[in-house]
Amino acid sequence: MAAPMLSALRRPGWGLCGAGRGCASGAPRRDISFKLDKRTAHSSLDLFKKDTGVIYRMLGIDPTKVPQNPERFREWAVVLGDAAISSGQHYWEVTVKRSQQFRIGVADVDISREGCIGQDDRSWVFAYAHRRWHAMLANETTPIGNISNPERVGLLLDYEGRKLSLVDAGKEALIHTLTTEFKGPVVPAFALWDGELLTHSGLDVPECLRDS
Repeated sequence: MAAPMLSALRRPGWGLCGAGRGCASGAPRRDISFKLDKRTAHSSLDLFKKDTGVIYRMLGIDPTKVPQNPERFREWAVVLGDAAISSGQHYWEVTVKRSQQFRIGVADVDISREGCIGQDDRSWVFAYAHRRWHAMLANETTPIGNISNPERVGLLLDYEGRKLSLVDAGKEALIHTLTTEFKGPVVPAFALWDGELLTHSGLDVPECLRDS
């Protein structure tokens, strides 16, 4: 059964960027701050460091032992951020620790909890597996060849510009950009099948990347 279609404005803990958490009213800000939303985390994922990091547990938690709610991903190891974005240009980074298979990007706030990010046209992600990067949208993949094994990468979201970019955080350089049409508010999204990821938000967009 697909997850219910709930409005981001009515979800406790999810501020809407531009009218709540991470943004001041009146003008879009460039410093979105978010934590990982434990209500959405699949039972194989544990959050740590005040819900800014996620680690994959092969055995995970018995799904019957975690609180049952419509927000939780049930089939895939996915977790969402707790701040929705509906305007502006925003930047955050991810430190990769011992992970060889993960996806990072954004998804509609009411994406189905039965699928995985990157499988439909309601999520936009960059996937790393088998030492290679791919951009993913609607389960179609595009190889990305000009980036090595990750240690820390950035994501640059330009909502009005309809763009999500993967960034070399060390060089502050764009690696690849997905261009699309966002249908509504989106949230940071992560999938993980080994190791751990640590998120860094509340960052200004690097000056050299503004309006890229």
